[in-house]
Amino acid sequence: MLKKLIPTYYYKSIYDIPLQELYDSGIRLILTDLDNTLISYKETMPNEKLFEFKKEVERIGFEFILVSNSRKERVTNFAKAFDIPCVKFSTKPLKRGIKKAINKVAKKKYNKDEIMIMGDQMMTDILGGNRCKIKTCLIRPVDKSTEINVTKNNRRIEQFFLNRIKKRKKYKDIYNEKLKEFDEA
Repeated sequence: MLKKLIPTYYYKSIYDIPLQELYDSGIRLILTDLDNTLISYKETMPNEKLFEFKKEVERIGFEFILVSNSRKERVTNFAKAFDIPCVKFSTKPLKRGIKKAINKVAKKKYNKDEIMIMGDQMMTDILGGNRCKIKTCLIRPVDKSTEINVTKNNRRIEQFFLNRIKKRKKYKDIYNEKLKEFDEA
């Protein structure tokens, strides 16, 4: 179980992701969470900095799809304003929504090694991506103070598993390289 919670990559924010490097490594499709990955729970629409990020993502050549567990219309409204397709109520960490994004929403077919999912939660985004055998990218939450109760509960579970990963000798280097900074945030 612990191995499925370890991301392929970790970055402080989406703006720290070396997009060109990821593209050069073969990634072509980026699935992204919304809440606390792109915007805080208080925000509803993309800001100018986020539009610049999207422009760079598209300039490099990635396809970009929003995959959110939320059922709320804010997901659809955000996706429309951001001009990207979305999958609402994706039920991450279950495979259903991620597979839907890959197989039905994506413009073309991708091999698993060409796909990455990014998000702020180990228990949903990282676990779901690893269960689908795609690359995963953990992002520090935009603003934890805005989180809803379900996410707060996930954070408690996440902390339990972070502590187990930290204490396991076999994961010590991985923890220090990819999870320590996330854990301390």
